[in-house]
Amino acid sequence: MNYHGAFSKIGILMSKAIFFNIPASGHINPSLGLTAELVRRGEEVVYFATERFRPVIEATGASFRATPIIDDHYIDQPGLNGIDPSLFAELMIGTCRNLLPALVELVRTEQPDYILHDSVCAWGGLVARVLDLPTVVSLALWSFTPGMLAHPPGAPDSGLSHGIRFHQISRQIGAQYGIRPLTYAELFNAPGDLTISYSSAELQPEAHLLDERFHFVGSCLAARGDEPDFPLELLDGKRVIYISLGTVLNRNADFFKSCLNAFSEGPYTVVMSIGNRLSREALGPIPANFIVRNNVPPIEILKRSALFISHSGMNSVHEALSLNVPLLLVPQQAEQALTAARMVELGAGLRLEQTSPESLRAAAEKVLNEPGDRLRASHLGASLRQAGGPPRAADLVLARVAAPAGKGA
Repeated sequence: MNYHGAFSKIGILMSKAIFFNIPASGHINPSLGLTAELVRRGEEVVYFATERFRPVIEATGASFRATPIIDDHYIDQPGLNGIDPSLFAELMIGTCRNLLPALVELVRTEQPDYILHDSVCAWGGLVARVLDLPTVVSLALWSFTPGMLAHPPGAPDSGLSHGIRFHQISRQIGAQYGIRPLTYAELFNAPGDLTISYSSAELQPEAHLLDERFHFVGSCLAARGDEPDFPLELLDGKRVIYISLGTVLNRNADFFKSCLNAFSEGPYTVVMSIGNRLSREALGPIPANFIVRNNVPPIEILKRSALFISHSGMNSVHEALSLNVPLLLVPQQAEQALTAARMVELGAGLRLEQTSPESLRAAAEKVLNEPGDRLRASHLGASLRQAGGPPRAADLVLARVAAPAGKGA
């Protein structure tokens, strides 16, 4: 190995990792607990992302590096929001083609011992393939079975042309660097020497099909240090409903207006996070029992919530379950529809097909007044809390690819 690592206080030579991720909160936030734990144990972690995520990455103790070419709005481009998985694959592999020359040279300069990368951050896996480095996959989504990939619910039927282009570009990359091309399935299920899933075997569909490289570590909630101020005292003693559509597909003013009408002047205090793409003024008058903000501290709100009305993003769903909060699910794209279907199957909430005020109110009352959903959410939350979290994730990484004695084992 390259002896660039520093000796820890107990005299053990530690390793150096490079972490690659896409600029999306739902992918970066779950990884922060593991990153902080690796740094705490003496690992040197260099984390590549975009400037918006510099504060939360540096708060873990990792060194931030700006990913070349892409910016904070990369994931907002049409086609990268997950609505059309095959178009997403074509655009991602195109980004890899443009990024790889610079990234390969940067990684050669950094001389890491191993690569960590998100499961859909294909450039991280390809850099490792080019430089023959061990890999740890950070899995913030499901491990997608062939059936889940073949027929994602709600996805447009436009896969053939995008799939052909994906394979063309992937083969070009393979020929240029003398490596095996990335397959379509690998773009969504990145292969690695080790895969760390921030879920549990109880939640993962067909978990029995996964091999020994795959490990569930459950909830990896970590203080991020970027949470906005919020008057939490206003929630004391109240029955709280929390509403959010996440950070990407959240420009749905009609949905938020329906929520205002559904719960106006009701018995609940409603916290509604509308993201940065809408203004409060665009929603019209705000009822007195609502607190509407562009951003809120999600964990603190969930700790005080009786119900979470959510877009079904994996990170949001796992945060809610970890805190025993049942769900009312309104997916905005294909991957979120898969998550919603799984939550309904497990009995942790309801999927809402219509978002009229009447349907919102009726579904919310059903979840709030029937204890079964909360009990099942609590059971699933326990499976997340008991899976080991960041300490177990770090144990697995250090045993498999980081510690000098474990490399290549």
